[in-house]
Amino acid sequence: MATSPVARVALRAPSYQVNPYRGTAIPTRAELHLMNRLGVGYSRATFLQLRRAGGAEAWLRQQMRPGTVAESDKAKALADWFPDLRDSPARKWEKHISKTRPAWEHARIVGNHTMMRRMYSNRVLLETMVDFWSNHLHVKVNADLAWVQRTGYDAVIRKHALGRFDDMLVAATLHPAMLLFLDNWRSVKDAPNENHGRELLELHTVGRTSGYTEEMVKDSAKILSGYTVDVYASWNGYYDSRKHTTGPVQVLGFSAANGSADGSALARDYLHYLAHHPATARTIARKLAVRFVSDAPSDALVDELAGVFRRSGTDIKKTLAALVAHREFKASRGRKVRTPIDDMVHTVRVLGVSAQKPSGREGSFADAISWLHQGDLLYSWPRPDGPPDLNASWASASRMLGSFRMHWHLAGGYWPDVDVTYRRTTSWLPQRRIRFDQYVDHLCRMIHGKGSTSLLLKAAVQAVDVRPGEIVTKDHAVATWRFNRLVCVLLDSPEHMTR
Repeated sequence: MATSPVARVALRAPSYQVNPYRGTAIPTRAELHLMNRLGVGYSRATFLQLRRAGGAEAWLRQQMRPGTVAESDKAKALADWFPDLRDSPARKWEKHISKTRPAWEHARIVGNHTMMRRMYSNRVLLETMVDFWSNHLHVKVNADLAWVQRTGYDAVIRKHALGRFDDMLVAATLHPAMLLFLDNWRSVKDAPNENHGRELLELHTVGRTSGYTEEMVKDSAKILSGYTVDVYASWNGYYDSRKHTTGPVQVLGFSAANGSADGSALARDYLHYLAHHPATARTIARKLAVRFVSDAPSDALVDELAGVFRRSGTDIKKTLAALVAHREFKASRGRKVRTPIDDMVHTVRVLGVSAQKPSGREGSFADAISWLHQGDLLYSWPRPDGPPDLNASWASASRMLGSFRMHWHLAGGYWPDVDVTYRRTTSWLPQRRIRFDQYVDHLCRMIHGKGSTSLLLKAAVQAVDVRPGEIVTKDHAVATWRFNRLVCVLLDSPEHMTR
């Protein structure tokens, strides 16, 4: 098992002075921070895209209009790589029953497709926000019954990820995947299932501190009752007035007589009301701040973002723009730990790993990435609250060791080794002959987007037993068979594993 060379740096070893390799350009601190937080991480391709756009602000404006960003050929081809995703929900269920494609395998395919989009898309802000909202409006990818509609649910999140929260909340809440996951389809007249109505308030909108009561939870369930799913048949969502519970309702200032059997419009009005509620604004503002700024954002930042969110009519782009402009965002570099999946996506991009369409052979890269990051399946968090976004959740010893193994596999091109091309180790040399300390600085610029530090240089010297002034050529060990050990010094470091 590979362990981190950085972790083995002896404190009594001599310090080395960084010898910069200025031939490899690097972004400004502001540009690097923006790519790391709002994108899927720094890479040479994203850096080039940013500079072509005209700098950080122009790049961000462009990314907020993903339709204007030319998509990569590989990202456009991904739909053909995973043809099972095009099956109707009914067909997916048939394959599950016949064991041709059981539910857990379909869940893995959904995750693989999503992660591949993040690895190869040029629309990195969109992919980041799809991930953010998929965690906030969480539907477990392999949940009983709900999994058959998970592909369609992804399309809804993607459509609204950079639009308006009120539109997304309505579409996601009433989508058959959510109706199945939170049991609203089980509601019957005069006995509505409370699960969906409760989680809508607690997790998706106003939050626990907003002051709602148990009676309000029951009224929330009454309002949503009637929206159901044609289970074990077409699996389509529809409204059934025979299942709707009538009677007066009141939730945090929203009230209605609710006397009609058809309460479909009432539910939509209710969802719009919750989306614009001040408590919802604070819920979304705090979640955005925790994801993109720090684990403990200030009340001032949350208040400012909540104000923009409400004044803009729940406009996600305007809220993000306010977040990026805030001084707290600018001062938060390096304060967030990458999740294992974020780390894997980032590592694939910086190493230039090129996947090919799955051939059906065992170990195909596009199929194996579900296991490569050493964690759970994407979007398989068992509870409806979605996975945590706090550093302590992703900084355990087991997580570190899992990511170190993943780095080792990718840096060495060891696994997955089918339907994938890894960059030749000698192609990383910026010139035919280079001092080792300059080579380390060049690699840091390529992988971290910034120059080396004396600590990283010391770790590299010890890891591969090379003197700082030693000359490296294409035949040198650190450019060939020991390249993976050298690069893992950089990949296993906080400079790579934080953002």
